[in-house]
Amino acid sequence: METLLEVRNITMRFGDLVANDHVSLTCKKGSVISLLGENGAGKTTLMKVIYGMHTPQSGEIWFEGKQVTMRSPKTAIGLGIQMVHQHFMLVNHLTVAENIVMGEEPKRYGLFSKKRALQAVETLSRTYGLQIEPSQLVGGLSVGAKQRAEILKALYHGAKLLILDEPTAVLTPQETQELFKVICRLRDDGKSVIIITHKLHETMQIADEIYVMRHGKMVGHVQKADTDVQALTRMMVDHELEPFIKTPCQAGQALLELRDLSCRSAEGAMVLRGVDLTLYAGEIYGLAGIEGNGQQELEEILSGIRQDWTGNYTLLGANAAGKGVRQLIDMGMSCIHADRHDRGLLLDLPVPENVMLGYQHRPELRTKYGFLNQQAARKMSEEIVAHYRVFPTALENTARSFSGGNQQKLVVGRELYRKPKVVLIAHPTRGVDVGVSEIIHKSILELRAQGAAILLITADFDELFKLSDRIGVIYEGKIVTKGGSGAYTPNRLGLYMGGGSDETI
Repeated sequence: METLLEVRNITMRFGDLVANDHVSLTCKKGSVISLLGENGAGKTTLMKVIYGMHTPQSGEIWFEGKQVTMRSPKTAIGLGIQMVHQHFMLVNHLTVAENIVMGEEPKRYGLFSKKRALQAVETLSRTYGLQIEPSQLVGGLSVGAKQRAEILKALYHGAKLLILDEPTAVLTPQETQELFKVICRLRDDGKSVIIITHKLHETMQIADEIYVMRHGKMVGHVQKADTDVQALTRMMVDHELEPFIKTPCQAGQALLELRDLSCRSAEGAMVLRGVDLTLYAGEIYGLAGIEGNGQQELEEILSGIRQDWTGNYTLLGANAAGKGVRQLIDMGMSCIHADRHDRGLLLDLPVPENVMLGYQHRPELRTKYGFLNQQAARKMSEEIVAHYRVFPTALENTARSFSGGNQQKLVVGRELYRKPKVVLIAHPTRGVDVGVSEIIHKSILELRAQGAAILLITADFDELFKLSDRIGVIYEGKIVTKGGSGAYTPNRLGLYMGGGSDETI
């Protein structure tokens, strides 16, 4: 098989941090490569070097048999290299078609032709089985649809090599399988794909070759046929994971109750429709659903961000109506939001400021004179960084400088640090490696053992079944089914998430 891309001895430093240490990688035409590694291992940095976003201190990049200098993403795109980032690069107020053709707009009589743009996107969509409505505004799309738009944009602009950064992190199992079908079509069409991921079972399903990075070095390269999940885990984390032990649920009193909770979108559409939900002390309630079915609105209401709702919301026996974020925190609520950039972090501030975020009014973070207690914030930061293996460890680093997984560690650590009574956790291990997922899951179970009531919103079926004592499915703003975790199979759950029922099984 002919070589498409060859990376030779790439070294990339950020100050004293060596993100890539003489890293090499080869990608053949018409192949799928999985790039594995713990958070901060240097995976995304390497891909950004290939994509022209970083200029390495040393090393070579060869593409289609020629040595190239990646001066910018424009250079990479011109060669046929495209990258779909974890956080999508789309313009919400433009249509799907307008986003896809941007930079190479079809014209008629020297002017942008909307009709030709729509036709081009429709043709490309049919070719690769990427279903999407070209005329729809991007801002109204589901996460899965936005990803399809990003992939179509890459293909429209002539991708020969497609780099996908954590592509399944926000997808349901059904959406993941659809994505894998697309990747197989791309491979059959002679295109190459590099996937950055932490999901080992998915790697074993879709990859042809697997590379493993650890601490900035490439420590492993194997053919899929020559390895297994256990061997890949050992390469990634350099130690055996401890057995997962979950004790039986000992549910106590009701700590959170929702009755007939409803709200509308800004456009007036009903997005939550009479939600009834009770969370008990000492249990984890897992809520499954395709994104866009009311999870975000529920998250905003429970955390105090959103007040335009009707119904009843009781927290620890007290009426939570009209309570803002700070008041709910003081009552014992903690929230890990789905969007760590928008709701979880101040990206341009260092670690201690982010660790205090939302809790800066609490007495433990104030001096006796009412000023912020920087010493207490640093102590808290040091404990979180050590426990959750945040890398790099320097507290002066801004949140923006961390990888997505290490950003998530900071958010999770902050919200679980004070052992809250009620916790809303949305996608806690999104973009997090297998070793840290283990730590986060154990932390959640420790809270459960201490009597906390936990609402877990996740698209990860393994996580859902692993942690949940009860499971509910939200569809079109309503919880349509609920029961013990043993009452479901992944297929049955996926059916409910898509609007099916017991009659359609």
